[in-house]
Amino acid sequence: MSAPATETTPSGLVIARIGGVPVVIGASWLLLAAVITFVVGSGSPELGSTAYLLGGVYAVALLVSVLVHEGAHAAAARGVGLPVHRVVADLWGGHTAYDGRLSTPGKAALIAIVGPISNFALGAVAWVASNAVTADIPQRMLFGVAFVNVLLAAFNLLPGLPLDGGQLVDALVWKVTGSRETGLIAAGWTGRVVTVGVLLWFVVRPLVLGHQPSLTSLIWMALVGMFMWQGATAAIRTGQARRMLGRGTVAQVVRPVPVVRAGDVLETTAATGGLAVVVDDRGAPQSLVFPQDAANVPRDRWVSTPVSALARVQPAGWVATTRRDDDLTEVVTAIQESQSPVVVAVDEAGRVLGIATVEAVNAVLEGR
Repeated sequence: MSAPATETTPSGLVIARIGGVPVVIGASWLLLAAVITFVVGSGSPELGSTAYLLGGVYAVALLVSVLVHEGAHAAAARGVGLPVHRVVADLWGGHTAYDGRLSTPGKAALIAIVGPISNFALGAVAWVASNAVTADIPQRMLFGVAFVNVLLAAFNLLPGLPLDGGQLVDALVWKVTGSRETGLIAAGWTGRVVTVGVLLWFVVRPLVLGHQPSLTSLIWMALVGMFMWQGATAAIRTGQARRMLGRGTVAQVVRPVPVVRAGDVLETTAATGGLAVVVDDRGAPQSLVFPQDAANVPRDRWVSTPVSALARVQPAGWVATTRRDDDLTEVVTAIQESQSPVVVAVDEAGRVLGIATVEAVNAVLEGR
């Protein structure tokens, strides 16, 4: 799966960096590996302990298949000029996080489709290889790899988010309506429909036909259903939130203020009554000076009082990386993450655009 996202610190074991992009194995993948090893091992008693070794090989083969799938997403995103933040393999398979702010319906569709295509290709290679060998264990392994890759590709093409097929629905609706938000909402609803369909087919249908699914199958389908439903619901909510945040732009809520260093004197902030952003030697925002604090300093001492004496260090997450013509998503995210009524906006080069307040954001969203 692929998903537009903002850059965050990878969570898990970074096994490689390809082109600067971290490839991460989430801790939850170990649980998936253990389940696969147990299911395969316990399902082939005629192989003895070798069955569990075969299960471990299947788990690793699935990991490679997922990384090939996600690597294809990452390569496509990089190929169309979108920054890729990370490639992750975890309990739910995997995902590729990239910056989708400059994406288009065509780019989104391309990034989505290459994942399943890569698995179909890998599955075809493994199937041909399985027919070329005669030894039992290698043949089983290769056939298993082929089967898993075809299954992974087909499942991901189901037309609903959070699957790649849902990304295609998103891109199609986005293209037809001209609204990314409408695409997300539509693909989220199809994702819910797909989730219900999957559960009906793999759980309800066998019961109606008089077959009793195993406890393992029921647990696994419950987990898959929960994952798909949550992903679809998140897409709907994201689309609705973006629709609301699209009512305004960063330029409408950002107020330019002086950008000073810790050693500068308070007089440099006189134009805004003592309001300023304090940056470090690299130009990264570190703290704020507020007018109410500056007012406590006698006016004749502003020429000698360093701003560091009044600067207030701000909470983590208070910096929003965005552009003046972007919607308010990044600004609102910074407000929510920092729980601060004031955040600073910077562009992709790290230059300070100004500060944004909760009051300014609310005024724009409410049409005041």
